[in-house]
Amino acid sequence: MTEGQLLFPLDYERFNEITQQDNLFKLREEFDTRNFPLSQSLLISPVGQNIRWLLVDFENKKIYDIRKESDTTVEISEGPDMEQQTDLLSDASSILPLLQEGRGTHIGIIDALKRLNLNFNTVNLENLKRSDLSVRKLDFESVYPDLEVTYKMLYEILAAPRTALISLSSKDVQQLKNHILQSHEMIKKIVDFGVGERDENIRDQHNSLLKEIRQFCERVKSTLLQAAAYLSSKTVEQLEDRLNAALTNVEERLNTTISTETEKLQKLGEEAEEKEQERQESFDQLKVQLENQLTEKPISKYKTTFNDQAKKHGKTAWVWLWTTVGLTLVSAGIFWWLLKDLVPAANDLPAVLPNLLAKGFFLSLIYLLLNRSIKNYTAEKHLEVINIHRQNALETVDPFLDATKENRETRDQILLAATKTIYDANQSGYLSTKTSGSDSASPVQQIIKEVMPSKSSGKDD
Repeated sequence: MTEGQLLFPLDYERFNEITQQDNLFKLREEFDTRNFPLSQSLLISPVGQNIRWLLVDFENKKIYDIRKESDTTVEISEGPDMEQQTDLLSDASSILPLLQEGRGTHIGIIDALKRLNLNFNTVNLENLKRSDLSVRKLDFESVYPDLEVTYKMLYEILAAPRTALISLSSKDVQQLKNHILQSHEMIKKIVDFGVGERDENIRDQHNSLLKEIRQFCERVKSTLLQAAAYLSSKTVEQLEDRLNAALTNVEERLNTTISTETEKLQKLGEEAEEKEQERQESFDQLKVQLENQLTEKPISKYKTTFNDQAKKHGKTAWVWLWTTVGLTLVSAGIFWWLLKDLVPAANDLPAVLPNLLAKGFFLSLIYLLLNRSIKNYTAEKHLEVINIHRQNALETVDPFLDATKENRETRDQILLAATKTIYDANQSGYLSTKTSGSDSASPVQQIIKEVMPSKSSGKDD
Protein backbone atom coordinates (compact mmCIF):
# COMPACT_ATOMS: atom_id res chain seq x y z
CA MET A 1 0.00 0.00 0.00
CA THR A 2 1.11 3.52 -0.75
CA GLU A 3 0.86 6.57 1.48
CA GLY A 4 -2.59 8.23 1.34
CA GLN A 5 -4.38 5.16 -0.02
CA LEU A 6 -7.92 4.90 1.35
CA LEU A 7 -8.44 1.76 3.40
CA PHE A 8 -12.05 2.00 4.57
CA PRO A 9 -14.61 4.53 5.87
CA LEU A 10 -16.03 4.50 9.39
CA ASP A 11 -19.05 6.06 11.08
CA TYR A 12 -18.02 9.20 12.97
CA GLU A 13 -20.04 8.47 16.09
CA ARG A 14 -18.79 4.89 16.08
CA PHE A 15 -15.25 6.22 15.77
CA ASN A 16 -15.64 8.60 18.75
CA GLU A 17 -17.12 5.80 20.82
CA ILE A 18 -14.39 3.23 20.22
CA THR A 19 -11.52 5.71 20.64
CA GLN A 20 -12.70 6.67 24.12
CA GLN A 21 -12.45 3.13 25.48
CA ASP A 22 -9.44 1.91 27.45
CA ASN A 23 -6.75 0.02 25.55
CA LEU A 24 -8.55 0.82 22.28
CA PHE A 25 -9.93 -2.72 22.22
CA LYS A 26 -12.95 -1.88 20.04
CA LEU A 27 -10.74 0.00 17.57
CA ARG A 28 -8.55 -3.07 17.17
CA GLU A 29 -11.66 -5.18 16.58
CA GLU A 30 -12.89 -2.75 13.92
CA PHE A 31 -9.58 -2.92 12.05
CA ASP A 32 -9.47 -6.72 12.37
CA THR A 33 -12.91 -7.07 10.76
CA ARG A 34 -11.61 -4.99 7.81
CA ASN A 35 -8.53 -7.31 7.45
CA PHE A 36 -6.15 -4.66 8.74
CA PRO A 37 -4.96 -6.18 12.05
CA LEU A 38 -3.45 -3.93 14.68
CA SER A 39 -0.98 -4.79 17.43
CA GLN A 40 -1.37 -4.04 21.12
CA SER A 41 1.04 -1.12 20.93
CA LEU A 42 -1.22 1.73 19.76
CA LEU A 43 -1.34 5.50 20.23
CA ILE A 44 -4.00 7.76 18.70
CA SER A 45 -3.93 11.54 18.89
CA PRO A 46 -5.90 14.38 17.28
CA VAL A 47 -4.14 16.78 14.93
CA GLY A 48 -5.81 20.15 14.60
CA GLN A 49 -9.42 20.80 15.63
CA ASN A 50 -10.83 17.24 15.75
CA ILE A 51 -10.82 16.86 11.98
CA ARG A 52 -7.74 14.67 11.71
CA TRP A 53 -6.17 11.98 13.84
CA LEU A 54 -2.97 9.94 13.71
CA LEU A 55 -3.04 6.28 14.73
CA VAL A 56 0.43 4.86 15.42
CA ASP A 57 1.03 1.10 15.53
CA PHE A 58 4.52 0.84 17.05
CA GLU A 59 4.92 -2.96 16.83
CA ASN A 60 3.83 -3.15 13.18
CA LYS A 61 5.65 0.13 12.44
CA LYS A 62 2.68 1.63 10.68
CA ILE A 63 0.90 5.00 10.82
CA TYR A 64 -2.73 5.47 9.81
CA ASP A 65 -4.16 8.86 8.80
CA ILE A 66 -7.79 9.35 9.92
CA ARG A 67 -9.73 12.32 8.48
CA LYS A 68 -13.25 13.61 9.10
CA GLU A 69 -14.88 13.88 5.71
CA SER A 70 -18.38 14.76 6.94
CA ASP A 71 -20.44 14.97 10.10
CA THR A 72 -21.19 11.26 9.81
CA THR A 73 -18.07 9.72 8.24
CA VAL A 74 -14.32 9.45 8.77
CA GLU A 75 -11.93 7.90 6.25
CA ILE A 76 -8.94 5.83 7.31
CA SER A 77 -5.91 5.91 4.97
CA GLU A 78 -2.36 4.58 4.94
CA GLY A 79 0.05 7.02 6.55
CA PRO A 80 3.82 7.49 6.08
CA ASP A 81 6.04 4.38 6.39
CA MET A 82 7.96 4.34 9.67
CA GLU A 83 10.58 1.93 8.31
CA GLN A 84 11.46 4.12 5.35
CA GLN A 85 11.22 7.43 7.22
CA THR A 86 13.31 6.74 10.30
CA ASP A 87 13.02 10.33 11.56
CA LEU A 88 9.29 9.87 12.26
CA LEU A 89 8.45 9.77 15.98
CA SER A 90 12.13 9.78 16.89
CA ASP A 91 12.35 12.96 19.04
CA ALA A 92 10.44 14.81 21.74
CA SER A 93 9.00 17.40 19.36
CA SER A 94 7.01 14.74 17.44
CA ILE A 95 6.16 12.38 20.30
CA LEU A 96 5.25 14.79 23.12
CA PRO A 97 2.19 16.21 21.33
CA LEU A 98 0.85 12.69 20.78
CA LEU A 99 1.32 11.83 24.46
CA GLN A 100 -0.20 15.10 25.66
CA GLU A 101 -3.33 15.04 23.52
CA GLY A 102 -3.83 11.40 22.67
CA ARG A 103 -4.84 8.09 24.14
CA GLY A 104 -2.97 4.84 23.94
CA THR A 105 -2.79 1.28 25.04
CA HIS A 106 -0.65 0.22 27.95
CA ILE A 107 2.12 -1.02 25.65
CA GLY A 108 1.63 1.88 23.23
CA ILE A 109 2.36 4.48 25.91
CA ILE A 110 5.48 2.56 26.99
CA ASP A 111 6.77 2.35 23.40
CA ALA A 112 6.12 6.09 22.93
CA LEU A 113 8.00 6.87 26.15
CA LYS A 114 10.89 4.62 25.10
CA ARG A 115 11.15 6.56 21.84
CA LEU A 116 11.59 9.83 23.75
CA ASN A 117 15.04 8.59 24.71
CA LEU A 118 15.36 10.99 27.61
CA ASN A 119 19.09 11.23 27.96
CA PHE A 120 19.37 13.17 31.22
CA ASN A 121 23.15 13.04 31.42
CA THR A 122 25.33 15.31 33.52
CA VAL A 123 26.35 17.54 30.63
CA ASN A 124 22.75 18.43 29.68
CA LEU A 125 21.68 18.87 33.30
CA GLU A 126 24.44 21.41 33.88
CA ASN A 127 22.45 23.82 31.73
CA LEU A 128 19.61 23.70 34.26
CA LYS A 129 21.74 25.44 36.88
CA ARG A 130 21.46 28.70 34.92
CA SER A 131 24.83 29.88 36.17
CA ASP A 132 24.47 32.94 33.94
CA LEU A 133 21.91 34.25 36.47
CA SER A 134 24.03 33.60 39.58
CA VAL A 135 25.21 37.26 39.72
CA ARG A 136 21.62 38.35 40.18
CA LYS A 137 20.96 35.40 42.53
CA LEU A 138 18.38 34.05 40.16
CA ASP A 139 20.06 30.74 39.37
CA PHE A 140 18.68 27.27 40.13
CA GLU A 141 21.72 25.72 41.79
CA SER A 142 19.85 25.32 45.07
CA VAL A 143 17.40 22.86 43.50
CA TYR A 144 19.86 21.34 41.05
CA PRO A 145 20.73 18.31 43.29
CA ASP A 146 17.05 17.35 43.47
CA LEU A 147 16.65 17.92 39.74
CA GLU A 148 19.66 15.76 39.00
CA VAL A 149 18.34 12.88 41.13
CA THR A 150 14.85 13.19 39.62
CA TYR A 151 15.94 13.26 36.00
CA LYS A 152 18.37 10.41 36.47
CA MET A 153 15.58 8.40 38.07
CA LEU A 154 13.35 9.07 35.07
CA TYR A 155 16.18 8.17 32.71
CA GLU A 156 16.90 4.91 34.53
CA ILE A 157 13.21 3.97 34.43
CA LEU A 158 12.94 4.62 30.69
CA ALA A 159 16.25 2.79 30.13
CA ALA A 160 14.82 -0.36 31.72
CA PRO A 161 14.01 -3.28 29.39
CA ARG A 162 10.69 -3.05 27.56
CA THR A 163 9.44 -6.30 29.10
CA ALA A 164 10.06 -4.93 32.59
CA LEU A 165 8.19 -1.68 31.82
CA ILE A 166 5.26 -3.65 30.41
CA SER A 167 4.98 -5.52 33.70
CA LEU A 168 4.27 -2.23 35.53
CA SER A 169 0.70 -1.42 36.47
CA SER A 170 -1.39 0.97 34.35
CA LYS A 171 -1.36 3.46 37.23
CA ASP A 172 2.46 3.48 37.34
CA VAL A 173 2.65 3.89 33.56
CA GLN A 174 0.21 6.82 33.61
CA GLN A 175 2.19 8.49 36.44
CA LEU A 176 5.41 7.93 34.53
CA LYS A 177 3.83 9.49 31.44
CA ASN A 178 2.64 12.52 33.42
CA HIS A 179 6.05 12.98 35.10
CA ILE A 180 7.83 12.77 31.76
CA LEU A 181 5.55 15.42 30.29
CA GLN A 182 6.03 17.63 33.37
CA SER A 183 9.82 17.15 33.19
CA HIS A 184 9.86 18.63 29.72
CA GLU A 185 7.73 21.53 30.92
CA MET A 186 10.21 22.11 33.79
CA ILE A 187 13.13 22.08 31.37
CA LYS A 188 11.39 24.62 29.14
CA LYS A 189 10.51 26.89 32.09
CA ILE A 190 14.07 26.83 33.45
CA VAL A 191 15.62 27.48 30.04
CA ASP A 192 13.17 30.28 29.22
CA PHE A 193 13.31 31.89 32.67
CA GLY A 194 14.34 35.54 32.67
CA VAL A 195 13.81 36.12 29.00
CA GLY A 196 11.92 39.46 28.63
CA GLU A 197 10.87 39.56 32.31
CA ARG A 198 10.81 42.79 34.38
CA ASP A 199 12.89 43.11 37.53
CA GLU A 200 9.92 43.77 39.83
CA ASN A 201 8.25 40.45 38.92
CA ILE A 202 11.20 38.19 38.20
CA ARG A 203 12.08 37.38 41.81
CA ASP A 204 8.56 36.35 42.64
CA GLN A 205 8.54 34.18 39.53
CA HIS A 206 11.91 32.72 40.51
CA ASN A 207 10.67 31.79 43.98
CA SER A 208 7.49 30.36 42.54
CA LEU A 209 9.44 28.27 40.03
CA LEU A 210 11.81 27.03 42.72
CA LYS A 211 8.83 25.91 44.76
CA GLU A 212 7.27 24.23 41.76
CA ILE A 213 10.52 22.39 40.99
CA ARG A 214 10.84 21.15 44.57
CA GLN A 215 7.27 19.91 44.57
CA PHE A 216 7.80 18.20 41.22
CA CYS A 217 10.94 16.44 42.46
CA GLU A 218 9.23 15.27 45.64
CA ARG A 219 6.22 14.08 43.71
CA VAL A 220 8.36 12.06 41.30
CA LYS A 221 10.38 10.50 44.11
CA SER A 222 7.37 9.58 46.15
CA THR A 223 5.34 8.09 43.30
CA LEU A 224 8.04 6.38 41.25
CA LEU A 225 10.50 5.24 43.89
CA GLN A 226 8.80 1.87 44.28
CA ALA A 227 8.54 1.42 40.49
CA ALA A 228 12.22 2.34 40.08
CA ALA A 229 13.23 -0.24 42.70
CA TYR A 230 11.07 -2.87 41.01
CA LEU A 231 12.56 -2.12 37.58
CA SER A 232 16.06 -2.25 39.05
CA SER A 233 15.36 -5.69 40.48
CA LYS A 234 13.91 -6.82 37.14
CA THR A 235 16.97 -5.46 35.38
CA VAL A 236 19.21 -7.39 37.74
CA GLU A 237 17.14 -10.51 37.16
CA GLN A 238 17.36 -10.08 33.40
CA LEU A 239 21.08 -9.49 33.66
CA GLU A 240 21.37 -12.65 35.74
CA ASP A 241 19.27 -14.53 33.18
CA ARG A 242 21.43 -13.22 30.36
CA LEU A 243 24.56 -14.05 32.31
CA ASN A 244 23.27 -17.55 33.07
CA ALA A 245 22.26 -18.00 29.44
CA ALA A 246 25.66 -16.77 28.33
CA LEU A 247 27.40 -19.05 30.82
CA THR A 248 25.22 -21.97 29.70
CA ASN A 249 26.01 -21.20 26.08
CA VAL A 250 29.70 -20.95 26.86
CA GLU A 251 29.55 -24.17 28.87
CA GLU A 252 27.77 -25.97 26.03
CA ARG A 253 30.29 -24.67 23.53
CA LEU A 254 33.11 -25.60 25.89
CA ASN A 255 31.68 -29.10 26.39
CA THR A 256 31.21 -29.46 22.65
CA THR A 257 34.76 -28.25 22.04
CA ILE A 258 36.12 -30.55 24.76
CA SER A 259 34.14 -33.48 23.35
CA THR A 260 35.34 -32.74 19.83
CA GLU A 261 38.95 -32.30 20.93
CA THR A 262 38.70 -35.45 23.07
CA GLU A 263 37.49 -37.43 20.09
CA LYS A 264 40.28 -35.96 18.00
CA LEU A 265 42.82 -36.83 20.71
CA GLN A 266 41.40 -40.36 20.95
CA LYS A 267 41.65 -40.74 17.20
CA LEU A 268 45.16 -39.34 17.25
CA GLY A 269 46.01 -41.68 20.14
CA GLU A 270 44.63 -44.67 18.25
CA GLU A 271 46.46 -43.62 15.09
CA ALA A 272 49.64 -43.06 17.12
CA GLU A 273 49.20 -46.46 18.78
CA GLU A 274 48.71 -48.12 15.39
CA LYS A 275 51.71 -46.29 13.98
CA GLU A 276 53.73 -47.25 17.06
CA GLN A 277 52.68 -50.87 16.64
CA GLU A 278 53.57 -50.77 12.95
CA ARG A 279 56.86 -49.09 13.81
CA GLN A 280 57.57 -51.74 16.46
CA GLU A 281 56.77 -54.51 13.98
CA SER A 282 59.02 -52.86 11.40
CA PHE A 283 61.70 -52.49 14.06
CA ASP A 284 61.39 -56.15 15.03
CA GLN A 285 61.60 -57.20 11.40
CA LEU A 286 64.59 -54.94 10.87
CA LYS A 287 66.20 -56.31 14.03
CA VAL A 288 65.72 -59.87 12.82
CA GLN A 289 67.07 -58.93 9.42
CA LEU A 290 70.12 -57.30 10.99
CA GLU A 291 70.62 -60.29 13.26
CA ASN A 292 70.33 -62.57 10.26
CA GLN A 293 72.78 -60.41 8.35
CA LEU A 294 75.14 -60.42 11.30
CA THR A 295 74.76 -64.20 11.43
CA GLU A 296 75.07 -64.75 7.69
CA LYS A 297 78.26 -62.75 7.32
CA PRO A 298 80.40 -64.95 9.61
CA ILE A 299 78.67 -68.08 8.27
CA SER A 300 79.57 -67.19 4.68
CA LYS A 301 83.08 -66.40 5.85
CA TYR A 302 83.53 -69.77 7.56
CA LYS A 303 81.99 -71.60 4.64
CA THR A 304 84.85 -70.30 2.51
CA THR A 305 87.35 -71.06 5.28
CA PHE A 306 86.16 -74.63 5.71
CA ASN A 307 86.13 -75.10 1.93
CA ASP A 308 89.69 -73.83 1.64
CA GLN A 309 90.80 -75.96 4.56
CA ALA A 310 89.14 -79.02 3.10
CA LYS A 311 90.90 -78.48 -0.23
CA LYS A 312 94.21 -77.84 1.51
CA HIS A 313 93.92 -80.98 3.63
CA GLY A 314 92.80 -82.94 0.58
CA LYS A 315 95.87 -81.93 -1.36
CA THR A 316 98.12 -82.68 1.61
CA ALA A 317 96.42 -86.05 2.03
CA TRP A 318 97.20 -86.89 -1.60
CA VAL A 319 100.85 -85.91 -1.01
CA TRP A 320 101.05 -88.19 2.01
CA LEU A 321 99.22 -90.88 0.09
CA TRP A 322 101.81 -90.87 -2.69
CA THR A 323 104.53 -90.58 -0.07
CA THR A 324 103.13 -93.67 1.65
CA VAL A 325 102.97 -95.50 -1.68
CA GLY A 326 106.57 -94.51 -2.42
CA LEU A 327 107.80 -95.53 1.01
CA THR A 328 105.90 -98.78 0.69
CA LEU A 329 107.65 -99.52 -2.61
CA VAL A 330 111.02 -98.57 -1.12
CA SER A 331 110.35 -100.73 1.92
CA ALA A 332 109.33 -103.62 -0.32
CA GLY A 333 112.49 -103.18 -2.40
CA ILE A 334 114.73 -103.09 0.65
CA PHE A 335 112.94 -106.10 2.09
CA TRP A 336 113.35 -108.03 -1.16
CA TRP A 337 116.99 -106.99 -1.32
CA LEU A 338 117.46 -108.17 2.25
CA LEU A 339 115.92 -111.57 1.49
CA LYS A 340 118.03 -111.91 -1.60
CA ASP A 341 121.20 -111.40 0.43
CA LEU A 342 120.04 -113.79 3.14
CA VAL A 343 119.35 -116.79 0.89
CA PRO A 344 122.89 -117.33 -0.62
CA ALA A 345 124.69 -116.61 2.61
CA ALA A 346 122.56 -118.56 4.98
CA ASN A 347 125.55 -120.70 6.12
CA ASP A 348 127.91 -117.78 6.49
CA LEU A 349 126.14 -115.97 9.36
CA PRO A 350 129.10 -113.93 10.58
CA ALA A 351 129.55 -112.46 7.13
CA VAL A 352 125.81 -111.82 6.63
CA LEU A 353 125.04 -110.35 10.07
CA PRO A 354 126.69 -106.92 9.55
CA ASN A 355 124.98 -106.60 6.21
CA LEU A 356 121.66 -107.68 7.77
CA LEU A 357 121.96 -105.20 10.55
CA ALA A 358 122.72 -102.35 8.12
CA LYS A 359 119.84 -103.24 5.83
CA GLY A 360 117.53 -103.86 8.83
CA PHE A 361 118.34 -100.43 10.12
CA PHE A 362 117.31 -98.91 6.80
CA LEU A 363 114.22 -101.08 6.78
CA SER A 364 113.27 -99.93 10.30
CA LEU A 365 113.82 -96.34 9.34
CA ILE A 366 111.66 -96.78 6.26
CA TYR A 367 109.00 -98.43 8.45
CA LEU A 368 108.98 -95.47 10.84
CA LEU A 369 108.67 -93.05 7.96
CA LEU A 370 105.93 -95.19 6.42
CA ASN A 371 104.06 -95.31 9.70
CA ARG A 372 104.28 -91.53 10.09
CA SER A 373 103.25 -91.04 6.51
CA ILE A 374 100.18 -93.25 6.98
CA LYS A 375 99.21 -91.36 10.16
CA ASN A 376 99.68 -88.02 8.40
CA TYR A 377 97.55 -89.23 5.52
CA THR A 378 94.76 -90.39 7.80
CA ALA A 379 94.94 -87.15 9.78
CA GLU A 380 94.73 -85.02 6.63
CA LYS A 381 91.87 -87.10 5.28
CA HIS A 382 90.15 -86.80 8.66
CA LEU A 383 90.50 -83.03 8.59
CA GLU A 384 89.38 -82.91 4.98
CA VAL A 385 86.23 -84.91 5.75
CA ILE A 386 85.51 -82.85 8.90
CA ASN A 387 85.85 -79.54 7.06
CA ILE A 388 83.68 -80.78 4.22
CA HIS A 389 81.12 -81.84 6.82
CA ARG A 390 81.31 -78.38 8.43
CA GLN A 391 81.03 -76.73 5.04
CA ASN A 392 77.95 -78.79 4.24
CA ALA A 393 76.43 -77.91 7.60
CA LEU A 394 76.92 -74.20 6.98
CA GLU A 395 75.70 -74.57 3.39
CA THR A 396 72.40 -75.97 4.61
CA VAL A 397 71.90 -73.72 7.65
CA ASP A 398 70.93 -70.62 5.60
CA PRO A 399 67.63 -72.03 4.24
CA PHE A 400 66.66 -73.09 7.75
CA LEU A 401 67.45 -69.64 9.14
CA ASP A 402 65.44 -67.97 6.36
CA ALA A 403 62.47 -70.22 7.13
CA THR A 404 62.56 -69.37 10.85
CA LYS A 405 63.13 -65.58 10.79
CA GLU A 406 59.97 -64.96 12.85
CA ASN A 407 60.71 -67.71 15.41
CA ARG A 408 63.71 -66.69 17.47
CA GLU A 409 63.73 -69.84 19.60
CA THR A 410 63.85 -72.22 16.61
CA ARG A 411 66.45 -70.01 14.99
CA ASP A 412 68.66 -70.19 18.06
CA GLN A 413 68.30 -73.98 18.18
CA ILE A 414 69.43 -74.20 14.55
CA LEU A 415 72.45 -72.03 15.30
CA LEU A 416 73.31 -74.21 18.31
CA ALA A 417 73.07 -77.34 16.15
CA ALA A 418 75.29 -75.71 13.52
CA THR A 419 77.75 -74.74 16.26
CA LYS A 420 77.78 -78.30 17.58
CA THR A 421 78.46 -79.58 14.07
CA ILE A 422 81.37 -77.17 13.67
CA TYR A 423 83.06 -77.60 17.04
CA ASP A 424 82.22 -81.21 17.85
CA ALA A 425 85.00 -83.76 17.17
CA ASN A 426 82.99 -85.72 14.66
CA GLN A 427 84.02 -89.17 13.46
CA SER A 428 85.29 -89.43 9.91
CA GLY A 429 86.42 -93.14 9.85
CA TYR A 430 90.08 -92.26 9.57
CA LEU A 431 90.81 -91.91 13.29
CA SER A 432 90.11 -94.03 16.34
CA THR A 433 86.92 -93.46 18.41
CA LYS A 434 88.65 -92.89 21.72
CA THR A 435 87.77 -89.17 21.92
CA SER A 436 84.19 -88.36 22.92
CA GLY A 437 82.63 -85.78 20.68
CA SER A 438 80.29 -84.43 23.32
CA ASP A 439 83.10 -83.92 25.81
CA SER A 440 85.33 -82.06 23.38
CA ALA A 441 82.55 -79.74 22.16
CA SER A 442 81.01 -79.01 25.54
CA PRO A 443 83.08 -75.92 26.51
CA VAL A 444 82.53 -74.21 23.18
CA GLN A 445 78.80 -74.96 23.26
CA GLN A 446 78.53 -73.56 26.77
CA ILE A 447 80.14 -70.32 25.58
CA ILE A 448 77.73 -70.09 22.63
CA LYS A 449 74.74 -70.72 24.90
CA GLU A 450 75.87 -67.98 27.25
CA VAL A 451 76.35 -65.49 24.41
CA MET A 452 73.09 -66.25 22.56
CA PRO A 453 69.84 -64.97 24.28
CA SER A 454 67.58 -67.70 25.54
CA LYS A 455 63.79 -67.79 25.42
CA SER A 456 63.41 -66.89 29.07
CA SER A 457 65.80 -63.98 28.88
CA GLY A 458 63.98 -62.67 25.85
CA LYS A 459 60.72 -62.68 27.80
CA ASP A 460 62.30 -60.94 30.76
CA ASP A 461 63.57 -58.17 28.52
